[in-house]
Amino acid sequence: MANLLAKLGIGGDTTLIARQIDINPNPSSGQDYLYVEGDQVGFMNWLLKLLGLKDPSIRISINDSFITRVEEGKFYTVSPTSGIYGFSSGFSKDKKLLILAILLIWTIIPPIILFILYTRSGAMTASVSCFKDGFGTSIRIKSGLTGKQLQKSDFEDVFNALKNVTSNNSQFYNK
Repeated sequence: MANLLAKLGIGGDTTLIARQIDINPNPSSGQDYLYVEGDQVGFMNWLLKLLGLKDPSIRISINDSFITRVEEGKFYTVSPTSGIYGFSSGFSKDKKLLILAILLIWTIIPPIILFILYTRSGAMTASVSCFKDGFGTSIRIKSGLTGKQLQKSDFEDVFNALKNVTSNNSQFYNK
């Protein structure tokens, strides 16, 4: 049931269709290590946005000083990067689409469509946890057909950016 609600855009983990991702593992002063902007996935989020009743957007930025999460353009959560004690990231593609394309190889159109969907199915996760205020942000970012296409190299850049912001700013890591 929770999985169904998450697919509809009600509760569950935050999953975004990425509109903009800027990753800079070694930023200059004043630049972000990571900036992600997108809309929460789910039918209800899409429908409410279409009707003008909800803004499903989420922006997350991480720089030398702060982790900032802005939901619906008006709910801000900010935490200092000095409190980061852990982070994680990962990358995957929806292999079910590739398997279906192989199983349907005797027809011409469906395997091509499924293979195209597979190439656009990249999803990345990024998570940061802070000690002092218990704040943490965790998102899953999907390529989708309308979002920015994600590659494994993007995941590697995100991992390096999170590693660098943690090692450069966190009080819990030796400098």
